[in-house]
Amino acid sequence: MVNEMIMFKGDGGNITNHLSTDYIPLKGELVAKLVTPRKMFLFWEVSKIPQKIIERYFNLSFDRLIPVVRIYDVTDLVFNGKNAHHFFEIVVPYQNGHWFINGLVANRSYVAELGINLYDKGFFPLFRSNSIRTPTMALPNGNDINHDLIQLKQHEEHPPKWIDHVSTYSYYEESEDLNG
Repeated sequence: MVNEMIMFKGDGGNITNHLSTDYIPLKGELVAKLVTPRKMFLFWEVSKIPQKIIERYFNLSFDRLIPVVRIYDVTDLVFNGKNAHHFFEIVVPYQNGHWFINGLVANRSYVAELGINLYDKGFFPLFRSNSIRTPTMALPNGNDINHDLIQLKQHEEHPPKWIDHVSTYSYYEESEDLNG
């Protein structure tokens, strides 16, 4: 493959190597950005390198394959590619280099993979994105659930002073109804 990518040009004994523009190495990454609390933007550099790898490795034409993005819910996990809580797939045009993903759930972490669905071999990932976290869900009165949890924690750390004066061994007696 190296011989196919490099062309040599001789100019009076000087040999210069030129790479075909189809094979210029790019970063080869999928980047995820949260654009609204429930929507992410994915973008990748369109390169022929993954196409050529797929075509040669699987002996298939890339144009006949279906590129998809898998969105993994990886909340509170060290993601290894197989241990997500769940995932969903969206067919995307690889040549666009970007796609918006809607419908994310509040207070979750997501990782995306751009890949190809091979009919008999399953999903073959090309790029994996960074992890993003969606914000917590807001309550109707504008307060944040997270704010309420912080207040509860502060309350637990600083109990009321009257608790020190109440005995759990106090004796309580029923009293007669005084109004009757």
